[in-house]
Amino acid sequence: MKQRPLITISLILISLVITLMAPIFDNSIYGFNHHPTEWLSFSPNAPLRHWGLSLIFSPFLHMNFVHVLTNMIFFIPVGMMIERKESGRFLAVSFVLLHALVLLLLVMVNLFFSLEGKAFLGTSHVVIGLYTFWSLKTKNFALLFWPLFIIGWGLWEPQPMILLAHTLGLFAGIKLFFWSRLWDKFRSQRSH
Repeated sequence: MKQRPLITISLILISLVITLMAPIFDNSIYGFNHHPTEWLSFSPNAPLRHWGLSLIFSPFLHMNFVHVLTNMIFFIPVGMMIERKESGRFLAVSFVLLHALVLLLLVMVNLFFSLEGKAFLGTSHVVIGLYTFWSLKTKNFALLFWPLFIIGWGLWEPQPMILLAHTLGLFAGIKLFFWSRLWDKFRSQRSH
């Protein structure tokens, strides 16, 4: 019996709930940047702002329903592929590692080239990383079309932060692939 994609479904539901509940927060109470999506978005200038909540919430928070729907349309196929071929735990760990790596890279870029307080939110950087990682792992290079398509689509948007995060998602996917190869090699040597 095939495993149900519970982690894929859970990540989708978390994104929907957090995105749809964000407007409930009254900005007069919180007052952080005048809007809950800006409050919980990730800022490379202040990565631990608001008790680190932006580290946790930013990949699940989207600007509006269209934004979350677009990201989930891209996420569902790759999430289900990875979860069914590997496991739910593998998908969850990959999701967290890609997100953390992109945020770390954003902070490093900000050290050398000021991002002027720009913030980032959404799942697209993880989606790009997952497609890149999975295409390299399975040698199904046709899957690279999707990350390149999303990055190309970002060239037409007037927000360089989005293009940067998408591009870093591609690099994070490549990095995760090499880490997984090293991990597999390490495990095979330990078993001998």
